[in-house]
Amino acid sequence: MAWFFLIVLLLWGTGAPGWAAIEPSYQKRLEGLLQRLQERGFSEAELIRSFEDNRVTLYPEILERRGKGLNYRTRQFGLFTKKSVREGRAVLQTHRSLLRKVEAEYGVGREVLVAILRVETNFGRATGRHPVFNSLLTLTLIENRRSAWAEGELEQLLLLAREQDRDPLAIRGSWAGAFGLPQFIPSSYRKYGADGNRDGRIDLENLADSFASIANYLKASGWDPKDPIKKKEAVYAYNHCDNYVQAVLAYARAIKH
Repeated sequence: MAWFFLIVLLLWGTGAPGWAAIEPSYQKRLEGLLQRLQERGFSEAELIRSFEDNRVTLYPEILERRGKGLNYRTRQFGLFTKKSVREGRAVLQTHRSLLRKVEAEYGVGREVLVAILRVETNFGRATGRHPVFNSLLTLTLIENRRSAWAEGELEQLLLLAREQDRDPLAIRGSWAGAFGLPQFIPSSYRKYGADGNRDGRIDLENLADSFASIANYLKASGWDPKDPIKKKEAVYAYNHCDNYVQAVLAYARAIKH
């Protein structure tokens, strides 16, 4: 436990803003989190660097939010408007060479790849503004049904940041911890992320990497271009919501020439 008391002394002794931003009622859970992360191989320096950062804060309001069961056919979402369908077809046309290669490699229909990007982030216009670190820390420290899951994803985020030499607090995404054009959670990023443009780095802000990563995820989830049931199951694996599956597949049909 000496390592942990060292962290506490360093954080409190320097008036570390990250630590100080965590309310006293969550301090014990934070202590346990730091201990477990250290036991899983994170150094004191790594933990201090992340958790004492003045950008660290909690967002209690996100516990009231829900991401499942959304109605993607509402006028506000605008998925099936003429403009939206026209834009989807334009993406298919503009990136036809890239999409053809991805479809040939993974067997996933190009229209579905485009549909997922449209539904997830409106082709990159809405990737999220929350620091993913803070979102996952909130869900970890404020006890709820997703706390264990969020802790695992926070660990995965720190590992991803280490592997890619990135600042974990600079990665922004949704309140639920997903980020990038295709909205991958950290564990999915590390497991299914694919280097679509062959530049030696997986970057889900890059269109080629995003299309390849979505296709890789769906293929690993059982996608079969000849089996409608397996198609639905693969898309459901991507987002566990029946409305989502229906919206993705319907939009894919709508933009198909």
